Amino acid sequence: MTAPRILAIDAARRMGWAYGAAGSKPTSGSIECAQEGASRGAIFSGAGRWITGFISANPVDVLAIEAPLPGSFVQGQTNISTATILLGMPAVLEFMAFQLKVYRHIRINQSSVKKHFVGHGQGDQKSAIMVKCRALGWIGKDDADQSFDRSDALAVWSFVEADVAPRFTQPVDDLFIASERRKREAEELSRRYAPAPIPERF
Repeated sequence: MTAPRILAIDAARRMGWAYGAAGSKPTSGSIECAQEGASRGAIFSGAGRWITGFISANPVDVLAIEAPLPGSFVQGQTNISTATILLGMPAVLEFMAFQLKVYRHIRINQSSVKKHFVGHGQGDQKSAIMVKCRALGWIGKDDADQSFDRSDALAVWSFVEADVAPRFTQPVDDLFIASERRKREAEELSRRYAPAPIPERF
């Protein structure tokens, strides 16, 4: 079995994405599908153009999209216009992916992603997810894009990696991250204090 190439998306007007083969370090970012205040059609069109260009340039085996949370609509936390966009975006993305012969589509429950990535499935975990992405080295401290859209997409990518390709799954638990951090710190100290090379000639 080869490692599936996963494209994970946090679908909204400002859309986060994460991509890579299971077992590898994912690339990620976020894009604005349209300007703030744009029509639904403009936002859907921007999302469709983006995913068409991305899949045309990058082979994808699995498209994973974080499913909108119906409870937030019922409780009045999301207005009708925004809810329509959040519900429509996955359909647009899946339609375009299907046209490009990406046939495996997964919709991921938000609470399942949060539980997998930071250990807590309830409440707002965006800051904790960002901290975890930085600790894993998936988002650099100097990266221009420090958006929650990006980090949320990375959390979705990690969940799907564990779900569809368990033999390639990378640990994201705190003990593993602490071990990796110590390893990086040791490597940095080794480089910093390495003796300067002695020139062959003076």
